[in-house]
Amino acid sequence: MTTVREAGLSRPEAGLDPRMTANGAPKEEEECHVSQKLAVLQEESLKPIKEDLAEWIARTLGIDITTDNFLEVLDNGVHLCNLAKLIQGKAEECVQNGTYDEPLPRVSLKYRNNATSGSWFARDNTANFLKWCKAYGMADDQMFETEYLVSHTGEKSVLMTILELARIGYKFGLDPPNLIKMEKEIEKEEEEVVVEVKPPKPSGLDAEVISIATAENVFDLDAEVRRIAFLCKCHDHVKKLGDGKYLIFGKVVQIRFLKNRHLMVRVGGGWDTLENYLIHHRPVEVFEHKRLVVGEPHDIGNKYLYFKSKYRSHAQVASEHNGHAHAH
Repeated sequence: MTTVREAGLSRPEAGLDPRMTANGAPKEEEECHVSQKLAVLQEESLKPIKEDLAEWIARTLGIDITTDNFLEVLDNGVHLCNLAKLIQGKAEECVQNGTYDEPLPRVSLKYRNNATSGSWFARDNTANFLKWCKAYGMADDQMFETEYLVSHTGEKSVLMTILELARIGYKFGLDPPNLIKMEKEIEKEEEEVVVEVKPPKPSGLDAEVISIATAENVFDLDAEVRRIAFLCKCHDHVKKLGDGKYLIFGKVVQIRFLKNRHLMVRVGGGWDTLENYLIHHRPVEVFEHKRLVVGEPHDIGNKYLYFKSKYRSHAQVASEHNGHAHAH
């Protein structure tokens, strides 16, 4: 028969404070710590995308924009409208020279070049930019809210919209960011007709930790995939199927090096860093934990099982990420 203690339930007389966590820390304090870790985790996963888009915008418009000043440079909507205007000009050229035969949207893009950050005019510029994006086929769920950019409150949504804008530009001949180039390479590989052969049996990852990449092996994508898989303790679930193609937790994904610095996983219509992808998709695991009971020695607690599901809480993700950071 399972006792209350074995089931991990605390007795009323134990006097556990519901405002405290199992380790005795205030819940509010732990929640704040978790939020901070999650913010760091998201910032790290978005950094490669932001870096690639910043370089693309700088190259395309000839302006000074980096990952450090990304939102500050764009938040008045002027440069985004400039990008849209440039793409529209490219689209009109394609129609004129016959390389694009579909009718173009009839949309007028008006904006104020002297709009200041946070102003009503900045919001109006941004709203007009989003109106243009919608006219050119961008879906509602691909567009950020005006306030996300103006108030710097939704960087991820802003990045996803600009990435989709770059895809529209590519359709009309505008030189794309590296991420779009990688997407097109993957699409080309998938469309190529190849002679059918019996696929090789997926090989498991070597049972040894791969050393951190050096200047000599930085271009070895497979070595980096294995290294990160070992750091995330997921190596048993990552199997190579071919060049840049892997089976991860039973799903086939494409992995590419972005500028020989970041390992990126093609996820749906976007990208994620390999480490972030592994952290959020690990399968179910079971752990034994102890809950401290007031009035009893620290080495005596009521044991209980903790099931970590595939869809884990923010607290679990942040906690694991903290451990990975120490491993690096």
